[in-house]
Amino acid sequence: MFAIASTVVDLSNTAAHPSAVPGVVTLAQEADVNTRNLRDWIGDNVVFTILAVIACVVLIGGLKGNLSKVFTVGGLTVVGLAFLGIANSETAAAGVGNWFLGLIGLHPGA
Repeated sequence: MFAIASTVVDLSNTAAHPSAVPGVVTLAQEADVNTRNLRDWIGDNVVFTILAVIACVVLIGGLKGNLSKVFTVGGLTVVGLAFLGIANSETAAAGVGNWFLGLIGLHPGA
């Protein structure tokens, strides 16, 4: 049992220093990891689909005469899209924070 643990430790140490073992290929990638592609995909695909579904719900609710549900869904949609917009932008969170601080009389950077 200890021999297996020792082998695993040796392999992990040699993987951290691949120059020590000439026949080992390291599969690690030295690139910046970010979520830009995921945000672009969500902005291009998911947002349009959500808007289409919500439009159908609002239309069906309006046709049935259930206006309170229509206004509730519409209002929650605006709030949800605002959160999505803030999450999708790199500088929107700082802008919202500055706006909120301006509402209570604090000026950022002053």
